Parts: sequence; structure tokens; C-alpha cells
Amino acid sequence: MVIGILALLTGRTGEIITISVFGALTLYIIAMISVLKLREKEPALHRPFKVPFYPVFPIVALVIASFSFVAMAFYNEMLALIYFLLLGLSFAVFKIVKKYNS
Repeated sequence: MVIGILALLTGRTGEIITISVFGALTLYIIAMISVLKLREKEPALHRPFKVPFYPVFPIVALVIASFSFVAMAFYNEMLALIYFLLLGLSFAVFKIVKKYNS
């Protein structure tokens, strides 16, 4: 909540929302790739939910999300750079914490 309030006080909420959309699109892309890979690797696995019209819907969703991500990066170069820097920094922190907790 504190981070959200500080973000609002910057007066750049539009840019913050755009960066969060980069994150959402990244998660959509990872989710669709995961669905496709898991179905390929474990076809007999019990699934309580079946994706309608598999594999068409996941592939269409993957293409749309990928196209959207590229278009956003093209039209928001600086925000895409900030997003990738935040992603890289988060990954570095994860690796450091994982190393010290092992």
C-alpha cells in the first residue's frame, strides 16, 4: 500500500500502469507457453479444467500477447527499458537471496 501511495504521489500513474501492463503481458505469455509445454510433456495428466479448443486458444492468446508486448515496447521504449531493468534487478535479488538461504 505504501509503494502504491508513493507511486500515486509521483504524478506519473499512467507510466506506472504501462509498466504494470508489461508485467501482465509477460505473465500471459509465460502462462500460454506453460500450458502448451505441459500438455506436450504430460498429455495423460489429470486436469480438472480443460482449455476449450486446445491448442487453438492458447496459441491465439500467445500470439496476441506477444504482439501486444512488442507493440508496447516499440511505442514506449523508455518504459520498456525501465521494465527490463526492474526485471533484471528482481532476478538478481532473487539469486542473491537464494544463494544465502541455501
